[in-house]
Amino acid sequence: PRRLTRADLAEVRALRETVRGVLERANADAVQAAALINDGLRRSRATPVLRHEGDRWWTEVTSDTDRCSTHLAATMLSALAAVIATLGPARLGVCAGPTCRATFVDLSRNGSKQYCTRTCAHRASVAAYRSRRSPR
Repeated sequence: PRRLTRADLAEVRALRETVRGVLERANADAVQAAALINDGLRRSRATPVLRHEGDRWWTEVTSDTDRCSTHLAATMLSALAAVIATLGPARLGVCAGPTCRATFVDLSRNGSKQYCTRTCAHRASVAAYRSRRSPR
């Protein structure tokens, strides 16, 4: 295996920002989110491949480079593309918790998820309750 370099780390950090940009924009500007995904997939030289083992078939994304960061980009961005294509861009979200930066895929029945976890939702509920109860 090839050793990871500072350049790899820089590329993974850039990917993190791209993924964050997709998740932040998906609901409000799906076209821009798609453009970020498509640009990242082009740069990663991602190629979808159909694989099988016995009767089981699946797709995966490969790249013609041995760079870990490129494979990670191809995998992450193709997964985000699949979520948008399958569930719609509104199902990608950023937690509404005031101090939380987590992101999520909304798999709820009605697509109304606002928080990454029940813990974040509870924190927000408690803060709102305390705010209403405090003397002004």
